[in-house]
Parts: sequence; C-alpha cells; structure tokens
Amino acid sequence: MTKFAMSQYVPQIDAKIQECMGNAERYFKLKLKAPSYNFKQRGRTAGTAYLQRNEMRFNTFMLQQDPHKFIENVVPHEVAHIVVHQVFGSKVRPHGKEWIAVMEHLFNVEAHRTHDFEVPKARNAFLYQCQCQTHEFTAHRHGRAERGTQYICRSCRAPLTFLKKK
Repeated sequence: MTKFAMSQYVPQIDAKIQECMGNAERYFKLKLKAPSYNFKQRGRTAGTAYLQRNEMRFNTFMLQQDPHKFIENVVPHEVAHIVVHQVFGSKVRPHGKEWIAVMEHLFNVEAHRTHDFEVPKARNAFLYQCQCQTHEFTAHRHGRAERGTQYICRSCRAPLTFLKKK
C-alpha cells in the first residue's frame, strides 16, 4: 500500500489514539506521553508497541483488509501496551491483568492477544522434500535448516532435504 493510500487512515488512527490516551489520562489522573506510530510492521504481526521508544508499528497489509476492525481493535491493543508501561512500568506482563483492565474497562475493547487477519504469503519460499511430499519453508526456517536444524516430515517421519528455491 502506498504512502498516499495509507494517509487516508491517519486521521482515524490519530483520533483513536487520542480517544484511548484521553480515557487513560482521565482514569489515572496522569499526563501520559502520546506515542508515535508508523506503518513499518511486516509479517504475521498486526502491530507492535516499542515501549522504550514510545512507538507503535502497524501492518499495512492487515489494515487494508478491514480498516474499521483494525482501527477499533489493533490500535487500542497497542495503545494499551503503551499506557500500561507508562503507568505501571516494565515489571508487568505484556498481556497481564493490567493490560486486560485497560483494554476492557478503559477502552471498551475485548482483550485479545491474537488477530484473525489474513497473513501475507512468504515472499521467499524454499522447497524441501521428504519421501512422501514437498514442503514449503520460509526464509527464516530455511536459514535455520542451513545452520543445522533438522526437520522431520510429520507424515512419513523422513528428514527433509533442500530441493530448490521456489
């Protein structure tokens, strides 16, 4: 998705962040530092909160699938991490009781740790073979195999050997 295409969602994302931060500030009676955000998140993750940097990263592939659902669920999810870190510090669990309370009681969003957006197909696929079929490895898994990790087929129990890059 181009920067121009992403720009149409920026006002909605900004508004959702301000709404969530405002709710948290009123409840905790604290002035919280608003996080920055960008669209650099890739892979299987919808969003990530970098607590020390006070930054959030969002996945454009998933945002474009269902912008409303993304803005109403993923944005508050990441803001909740930022709020919990600023209020309670770094000793609390990422999806612990504090995070759940912020999500459900302050943001009125169901607290889910995972998303159900479609995940992008791996760009660099590597083919491996056993005795019964061909298996597709991601670049990450291929790298592990190259460094000596042995993978076994779940069906025939034979070791998987590198065939070719897809």
